[in-house]
Amino acid sequence: MASLFWNSHRRDTDEIGQVKAAIERALSEIGFSEVGRGDLEVFGVRGGVVVSIAHFPIGGRSFFEVVMASGDSGDVTKNTRDEVVNKVRSIQFID
Repeated sequence: MASLFWNSHRRDTDEIGQVKAAIERALSEIGFSEVGRGDLEVFGVRGGVVVSIAHFPIGGRSFFEVVMASGDSGDVTKNTRDEVVNKVRSIQFID
């Protein structure tokens, strides 16, 4: 059965472009392929799970950062989402 899991939190930054570039590198480092970046998201694929990390402006220097993972196996998809959330949240910049 197909699964979709997501997680969101607020990220405050003046450098959203640098954050997206760092997320793109981080996905490659943890084995994702087809890694890319669009206007709102960074995305990649690993082990049959597609992930997307989107940034939605909420005012000033604040964004909702939403990590979504979709795949055929619920456990694999959820674990992949959790790994990506931990990796993305570890990315910090001093603004």
